Amino acid sequence: MRDLLDDDLAELYPVRPADDVRLARLREQLFSEQPKRRTRRWIGIAAAAAGVVLVAGLVVYLRPASHNAPVATMPTAPATSLVEAAGLLETSGEPRGKYRHIKYEVWQTYSTGEAGTPSFGATQFEYQTDVWLPVAPSQNPVVTRRLTGRQRAIAGVQKRAEDYHIYKDDKGPGLWDSLCTHTPCHEVGMLNPLPVEPAEKLDSAAKTLMSPFTTNQEKAGLYRQLAAVPEIRYDNGTVTTAGPTRFTLDPATGEVVSVEERKPNTRLMSPDLVTLAVTITYEWTDQRPS
Repeated sequence: MRDLLDDDLAELYPVRPADDVRLARLREQLFSEQPKRRTRRWIGIAAAAAGVVLVAGLVVYLRPASHNAPVATMPTAPATSLVEAAGLLETSGEPRGKYRHIKYEVWQTYSTGEAGTPSFGATQFEYQTDVWLPVAPSQNPVVTRRLTGRQRAIAGVQKRAEDYHIYKDDKGPGLWDSLCTHTPCHEVGMLNPLPVEPAEKLDSAAKTLMSPFTTNQEKAGLYRQLAAVPEIRYDNGTVTTAGPTRFTLDPATGEVVSVEERKPNTRLMSPDLVTLAVTITYEWTDQRPS
């Protein structure tokens, strides 16, 4: 074996005669060393193999029972359509608190006089509605409504809230149809099919989507119904059609964040006048009013 090694070394690394002594010493040192034990290496390899088996078992365990069952994936980009927004809602994850706090800032328009005359005036008054919806079952939701005292001019003559018979205990416009005394809550608007006409369809859907009692899965279903209507358009989160109602959703979460209505209560008001503007915010919390 030494002869073969000498031949190989001589072929690969030619040396001068003066180096023969040094090469001989290195050769003697190489063959005099005891081979190292490899027990620890084999233990590591065995442990790694066991780890592979464990991971493989985990993968098999997590596979769907049916090969045809759809597997939900977490979207990573903002929604560019109502269908993608539906996917965001369906994969929104677990609750991050005991209560879902939903705040509605509502601007309601009131008018006086005749449009186009010096006596005409339109003013918006602000209401705030807060909902604390428990995650746990058999719990009571807390809903508060109040007139904030803020107002903003829209057009013409401006008047106080009292001039429109709006007082401090006024609760403001109703934003949804359901009353819930304990969880789980259900929005009764989901029991009725959406109208056929696109403008009416969007108007009905917007009211149901605003409700705190409509689940994410139900909202996703409404999004898909609206997406199937060619007359209903989605543009960077804003959903519109040829009608008085529009809503805007957050492309990052799929949640509705604002609703606008243009429904003049008399023919004397401009059809472009926003009669109801709602801004909606969401948060998880572990506290709520008693």
